[in-house]
Amino acid sequence: MQLSDRRFFGLLGGIVDGNPTEEMLQAAVAAAGLPWKYVSIPVPAGGFAAAWAAARQLGFSGLNVTKPFKLEAAGLADRLTPAAAAIGAVNCVVRDGDAMLGDNTDGRGLARAVAAVMPIPGAAVVVLGAGGAARAAAVELALAGARDVVVVARTEAPARSLVAAVEALGGVTTRYVSWLGDYQVPSSTDLLVNATSVGMVDHGERPAVDLAALGSHAVVADVVIAPRPTGLLEDAARLRLATVHGNEMLVWQAAIGFALWTGREAGLDVLRGALARVLRA
Repeated sequence: MQLSDRRFFGLLGGIVDGNPTEEMLQAAVAAAGLPWKYVSIPVPAGGFAAAWAAARQLGFSGLNVTKPFKLEAAGLADRLTPAAAAIGAVNCVVRDGDAMLGDNTDGRGLARAVAAVMPIPGAAVVVLGAGGAARAAAVELALAGARDVVVVARTEAPARSLVAAVEALGGVTTRYVSWLGDYQVPSSTDLLVNATSVGMVDHGERPAVDLAALGSHAVVADVVIAPRPTGLLEDAARLRLATVHGNEMLVWQAAIGFALWTGREAGLDVLRGALARVLRA
């Protein structure tokens, strides 16, 4: 591969203003000395198929996809990775000759961030929520070796769909728990993941959970990207539990995408610095 070639990468989404991915990956490209360009492209409702076709025709070497087009991207990709197929959504596209390979690095980014503070193989995991973020988290944690995944959600249908997707992977027990009132997180839990949108707008807002029974070994993770720890992570820290900030999930997502596209490792500190600058702004 000729790394001196000029290549283009991009983010396709309904709302891309304020998304830090461009700044993060452009910083990684610059640090690697590559003459490549990453651009954020807003796509209007109903226009994603045309944008996808244009990116293919223009020879984009890789893409990120964000809301609300991740499901549509899965249907347009020429092939899907096993993770993307199980999740049913694509957020990362790798050019493979003329083919567009659909992948999903959302949950993998979380799994890498979690693995930095605890071993995932054999872990008992509780995932709050049953939307796209929860689906990505549960699937990737199961693929990383979690032995038990509990899906806690208020809406039964998507939760049971997620349970079925995780069960289909094999080697992991999983079940749905209806979320009524404050959910008492079991003492046997090794990892609690908030994969809901609680805390996204008001970072002090907390999901309705009780952490009191968690043992000192437990880790609490949040998928929310924010300039400071969310209310849930603050509560966990007060209990002296290890935490994983959503920012680290995003850093690892960017690092994974960079490696898939370039065959090189991105500097995590470069990505963290770029994200911090965006969040300060």
